[in-house]
Amino acid sequence: MSNLVNSIQLQGSEKIGIVLATYNPHLEYFHKQIQSIQNQTWRNWVCHIVDDCSLPKYQAEIKKTIDNDSRFICHFHSDNLKHYYNFERGLQYCIQDPTITAIAFSDQDDIWEAEKLEILLAELRSKQVLLVHSDLKLINSQDETIHPSTWDFEGRNPEKATVELLLLRNVVTGCSLLFCTSLIPYILPFPKHEFGWHHDWWVALVAIKKGKIAHLRQPLIRYRIHNSNTVGVVQDAGKIYTEFIVWTRNKYRITGKSYLFHYNLSKALADRFQNETNSSLINPFDTLRLDFGLGILKLCYQSWQNRYGSEGIALRIWIIKVLFDIKKIKNYIFKFLSISQYNNIQNK
Repeated sequence: MSNLVNSIQLQGSEKIGIVLATYNPHLEYFHKQIQSIQNQTWRNWVCHIVDDCSLPKYQAEIKKTIDNDSRFICHFHSDNLKHYYNFERGLQYCIQDPTITAIAFSDQDDIWEAEKLEILLAELRSKQVLLVHSDLKLINSQDETIHPSTWDFEGRNPEKATVELLLLRNVVTGCSLLFCTSLIPYILPFPKHEFGWHHDWWVALVAIKKGKIAHLRQPLIRYRIHNSNTVGVVQDAGKIYTEFIVWTRNKYRITGKSYLFHYNLSKALADRFQNETNSSLINPFDTLRLDFGLGILKLCYQSWQNRYGSEGIALRIWIIKVLFDIKKIKNYIFKFLSISQYNNIQNK
């Protein structure tokens, strides 16, 4: 009885803002997502549907779907920003409502368990953390369960996450999280987009840099996997053998993109908190240090020691860093020899 009373009292004081990003949604999946939000046991919420320039027929269907529920607010845009910036646009709408105390993200094609918001908010407040996220069930296009746990399927151990390990691999799925609005001043604006960056990764990094994250091993979302997914899941993602398989499929090509991706993400986080006196983030992906990836190898060891499951990613980035440093040394030698040769010519 006391839990029910507490829940009723909280619902009078706590309001959750939901950012639902849409783009030409699969209408059957979209209707199920909307219905699952409407069925939430936590009733005090508002959902900003942020449409990223869908075709007119989809915009009309979105309006029709939520027409009788004033808790949904539609925002249609004439410019397509892609999902990263579209979620940022959604946060801008949420911060205009000072009564919102926590924010959740939603995709357009999943199904939320009825207790999702209520359980996450209870965890957020009882554990006094800045962000909480849950596990997810994997379902197919027919709503059939593919795997009961995304975390087990991908080999995630989010409880072991640190700032540095989270920079190596994101283990927080956007549609499963809930975070305090107090984080917004540090989250916005999003850093300039790099290929492969995602809104949930940035929000999780800011949260773990500012405080604590809670990890709930209870699937509160049925996470749909289908051909139109913007982001999917990979079995045993981040493991050495998984990375090797991907490498062979790419015909053993090595590019610097993945290394620069992590370097820029780490730099963006350091830049965001550069004015804080207690900020002591060391960039393990620093391009200026000629260390042959020693910092990245340390991350690899931490991942193995903590069973974080990202040794394959670390080794891939380490190889690229070694090649960068070798190239840097070659350039130094070439420059030195060129100067020496020039001086010899001048002396003659």
